[in-house]
Amino acid sequence: MIHGIYLKSRPKGKWHLMSTTDSPEAAAHGIDELLKQAKLEGNDNAEAAYRVFETSFHIPELLNEIKPQKSMLN
Repeated sequence: MIHGIYLKSRPKGKWHLMSTTDSPEAAAHGIDELLKQAKLEGNDNAEAAYRVFETSFHIPELLNEIKPQKSMLN
């Protein structure tokens, strides 16, 4: 499983692929780092999320929406 980490800088904007990883822990850490960096740059409206894909060949660069994923962390 590949986790695509996405960032949306505006509430009505699109989700942009920022990074990929193979672990849910690294995806959660990547989200925290992206949000921290966005806030340092003055973007308080930024949102970050990840989506799970079967292979890296099916990861789109842009998404209109990301449906909430069930957490794989206990």
